[in-house]
Amino acid sequence: MLCPETSNFKPPRHYISMDRRDFTKIDIPAVMNTHYFNHSVSVVLPDTVTIPDTLRNCLSEDTDYYRINALRVCDLLSTEFIEAFVKKGEVSLMTIENKIDLQNSICVTPTGYLLLSLLTEDYQALGLEGKASSFNCKPHTRYVVTINLKSENFVPGKKNYERTRIALEQRLKQSFDVIVSWDPPNTNLCPSSIAAWFYARNYEVCLCHQTFSQRTKYSMALPTLQEGCNLDKFFEWLGIFSIGGDLSNGETDNYVNTYECPPLSIDIGQVQHLQWTGFFTRQKMHEMYNALKEYVLSRKTLPWVSLDVQGFADSPTSWDLKEHMFFTDGDNSYTIIFQLTGESIIRKSLSSNNRPRICQ
Repeated sequence: MLCPETSNFKPPRHYISMDRRDFTKIDIPAVMNTHYFNHSVSVVLPDTVTIPDTLRNCLSEDTDYYRINALRVCDLLSTEFIEAFVKKGEVSLMTIENKIDLQNSICVTPTGYLLLSLLTEDYQALGLEGKASSFNCKPHTRYVVTINLKSENFVPGKKNYERTRIALEQRLKQSFDVIVSWDPPNTNLCPSSIAAWFYARNYEVCLCHQTFSQRTKYSMALPTLQEGCNLDKFFEWLGIFSIGGDLSNGETDNYVNTYECPPLSIDIGQVQHLQWTGFFTRQKMHEMYNALKEYVLSRKTLPWVSLDVQGFADSPTSWDLKEHMFFTDGDNSYTIIFQLTGESIIRKSLSSNNRPRICQ
């Protein structure tokens, strides 16, 4: 049997983009504002001994979210739910513990859209208008239905609303385990109100908490962003540091791989790594962005500060309403590097930007 020439296989395409922005003049970058479902957040603080409470507590306080088991999608069309939560504040809801490329999924975006990612047989039984998945070859095996819950015409009595309600009530029998968080329009309203709403309708509601970890690394070489630095090498170093890899720069070995810090590096006494894991809305990410922005501007000796945000691998969307698929690893993430000059470097990474080559 002949062995395939694996060296001739083209690797799966992975979309990566770089952008530079002046963070002192621009509020929230679009890459953050349109990334709705955030799972892991990590911050790297070089030359930092004491972490300000504003940073430590930014994603640790008032960030609880809720798990709703066996949710029927038709209940999301309730006029009371739409008026109280979708149109007032921002609802972030998505299916949990499912395989986006193998199973049905749903989500509600903070912009007020209900998305149904359905296998073909369930989509055809539903009877609502949708579009074929961007990641399937013919014959299509998946379709996406998009419903604007904030539309002025999407109200009881209107044909579109009634047709959608009947389809979800009578023809979509599957229920979904979801996580949900609500950012109210003002501080007078409690974010837990949405959990109370589901509980009053006899749903099993579980309170979920974020997890936090902190790690400190002492006496190490730190890459800088001086003119002429290699950004790919810089982000490679940042990734190795974030996962706790060996950055000791020890003697080379003919057998064991070793890592060498990129050139243009400096020696730093200590580096802090903070990580939160859970479910974070875009509003919470806005708060973290502003807190880091203020911290960087208040410190005149920092070489840089980084913010890395990882989305859910099985999220129905990546950015805005762009369909997402697990593909090779489900990556949908971005990293922001804050510099003392006021310039930020934004790196966006997405595994599902293109259809597989075999489908094209």
